Amino acid sequence: MTKRMIAVAAIQASFGHDMKANIAKIEGFVREASRQGAQVILPPELFQGIYFPTRQDPKWFATAYAVHEHPAVLALAKLAKELKVVVPVSFFEKDGPRYYNSVAVADASGAILGV
Repeated sequence: MTKRMIAVAAIQASFGHDMKANIAKIEGFVREASRQGAQVILPPELFQGIYFPTRQDPKWFATAYAVHEHPAVLALAKLAKELKVVVPVSFFEKDGPRYYNSVAVADASGAILGV
């Protein structure tokens, strides 16, 4: 059996309410991890905004998107392709009338392998 080694990076950071700013912040960290040789890069859970699941509040439903429309998923899938890395993207998903704390895995081609 052939052994294969991969380099993995995990990102931890704080976030505010501005999704675009949070995505840009993570993009910078993903680029840095890639420069350091990481092949699989793990952003923080639900980095799209403040970590809201500590309290159930219906106002957060407005921040959920379908996987193929979510700004964080779209941005990091594009970045994964550019950098040729794998990025599991945690996001608040709206699937019909249901909501989930989901993960979409973007591979090195930018394709979403699954949710």
